Amino acid sequence: MIKVCHTNITTIIKHKDELLSRFSQYDIISVNETNLEKDSSFALKGYNIFRNDRIGKLGGGVLLATKEHIKCQEVFNKTIEKNEIIAVEVETKTYKTILISSIYVPPASKIHINVFRELYNMNNNCIILGDLNAALYQMGSRKTNARGRQLKELLNEGYMNCIDDDSTTFERNDYEEKIDWILVSQPLMSFISNFETHSPFTMFSGHKPITFDISIEAEPKPMSPRLSLNFQAANWSKFRNKSDENLMIWNNDRFLNSTSDIEEYSSFITNSITAATQESIPPSKQINTSYAISKTTKHLVKMKHIAYKRWKKNGENIEKKQYYNAKMLLTNSIRNDRKNNFNKLMSSLCDKKMSSASV
Repeated sequence: MIKVCHTNITTIIKHKDELLSRFSQYDIISVNETNLEKDSSFALKGYNIFRNDRIGKLGGGVLLATKEHIKCQEVFNKTIEKNEIIAVEVETKTYKTILISSIYVPPASKIHINVFRELYNMNNNCIILGDLNAALYQMGSRKTNARGRQLKELLNEGYMNCIDDDSTTFERNDYEEKIDWILVSQPLMSFISNFETHSPFTMFSGHKPITFDISIEAEPKPMSPRLSLNFQAANWSKFRNKSDENLMIWNNDRFLNSTSDIEEYSSFITNSITAATQESIPPSKQINTSYAISKTTKHLVKMKHIAYKRWKKNGENIEKKQYYNAKMLLTNSIRNDRKNNFNKLMSSLCDKKMSSASV
């Protein structure tokens, strides 16, 4: 099972903590309007990041985050006529690969239909997620706009289908419509289940995160052979003794007359050093670069989501007020988490006197 989330987040750095708190159980996260600057660093704990940042102008940008254990590779990274696209191929156990793409089409731009054809031609098993700013009257919107007519033409070609759900994906005040889309090729359509929309990150964005499951298992990435060692804690005397002991096994009178002899000797040296290393140099502890979110923040995320669903179901002003109160408290709680963790980090560095061995 591959669990997928898509959202237009309008500045991912501001909402990174809430994103992880609400959707870190998902294997693949698609984000539109990341607002990341080109060459700026960005990470999500537990994910590999593939991104296409807007160049020369603020805003925009698309990103795909895939769990570190998933075997995948980037296959498409382009901006064509202001359509911003990123795509990866994920290795699976059912099919050789499936292609997953995140696309953002700005409100004043047209959908570049040929991009969809190109992605489909790259891999017929594809899923395209994105804020296309395309409204269709038949699918959850009050009217059909120009991009909606383009989307309808695309769907009429028959190689892509949209998930048949008229749930709105965008709301602001009393205005709601469906402008975020999940397009799926056949036969992947039969593997899609548990489609759901969630409360927005902010009312300023208005976009509701979308989640769904793909009933296919991803091929796990093999474990990395790289070692992370704490050389400052090494027992070098033991390393030298163990290395000498291992190297003495080799017959020094033997001649290296062929390529296979040289390869065998190289493997012997490597194995001798590896064995000595394992016995005399301890592994280093992995540094957690992301700070923990407090229980209060996690609770407020849940309360905000519950208040939102009640408000939208019943339309009561008191529930609307509870939603905005939870939203304000959540913002303050996340800010406090950042301050507390920064203070802990600085205190830790001062206690250890900036020793490289400790830091």
